[in-house]
Amino acid sequence: MLKKFWLLASLSLLCGIATMRAEEVSLKNGDHLSGAIVSMDGKKLVLKTTYAGDVSIDWAEVSHFSSDKQPLVVTKADKQLVSGTVAAEGSDVVVTTAQGVQRVPRADVTTMRSPADQAAYEKSLHPGILEGWAGGGSFGFALARGNSQTTNLALGFNALRKTSTDAWVVNAASIYSTDDKLGITSANSLGGLIRYDHDLNKKIFAYGVFAGMYDTLQLLNYRIMPGGGLGYHAIASKATTLDLLGGLGYTRESYYVGTPNNLFTATLGDEFTHKFTANTSITQNLYYLPSLNDTSNYRINFSVGLATKLNGWLTANMNFNDQYVNQPVPGNKYNNVIFTTGLGFTLGAKGK
Repeated sequence: MLKKFWLLASLSLLCGIATMRAEEVSLKNGDHLSGAIVSMDGKKLVLKTTYAGDVSIDWAEVSHFSSDKQPLVVTKADKQLVSGTVAAEGSDVVVTTAQGVQRVPRADVTTMRSPADQAAYEKSLHPGILEGWAGGGSFGFALARGNSQTTNLALGFNALRKTSTDAWVVNAASIYSTDDKLGITSANSLGGLIRYDHDLNKKIFAYGVFAGMYDTLQLLNYRIMPGGGLGYHAIASKATTLDLLGGLGYTRESYYVGTPNNLFTATLGDEFTHKFTANTSITQNLYYLPSLNDTSNYRINFSVGLATKLNGWLTANMNFNDQYVNQPVPGNKYNNVIFTTGLGFTLGAKGK
């Protein structure tokens, strides 16, 4: 009877030790952390703990780990997937699947995800055309009555749908301003574009774009600009992106005076974004658009915007835009500068 008691106690102790070590991560410096392994992206191993929430650990500093309590989906360097409980043994990652045990060299493991996270990731690679959009709008309005009778309205919209291989970009901006006392319209413009990018590799992408605008104060009845070219992802981090673009396009523009212009143009530009904090970010773009059939004719578009989140969906925005035309309609100035402030809203996927 006593032997049976000690046998059961020993088995319970061994089971308890195994259970405690089942979700343990050991580091090369000798530290040990316990919790549930959530994911590994090639650089960081994420461990969900009961005492500190999610903890990110440098993958290179991990000497041993196991996920005996829950299965993980392991992506190998050759893109093959292996699913099962996972443990590290020496220089290998051992995956216990329903069909048996597979040993994968640690250097060949690119990611590890929970089955739910893997399903969400695979869906994100091929979203429906109405899925995966992120962006928002902005609104600014000012009204003065009494000694002054002015109305100012500024509207903006931007949306981005990005997958691992391509992206759609849509944006539009409009400003309208009147002075009823003087009987004049001091601003009336609308412009926007739709662009599609497709990655050819990690750095190079091809793009096609269709843009258009009108501006009453520049006497511009319309300007339509289809085009395309190649781009380069110079910087692509979570906090900062910088794309350099170059291509060719066609411009047809009609002013209220004169005959329409038909121009073949080149495009050289950049698009830059940076997140200062989780709530504050800046965007900037600069485009130089010289005419190829009239080298003395060119345009430069520059814009910069700053947005700060006030809560989960509301933002405060400031935007500056300068459009330079070196051959304006006689009587008009070369630069058309617009500065707007107002509130905005965010929509769609977060953290894009």
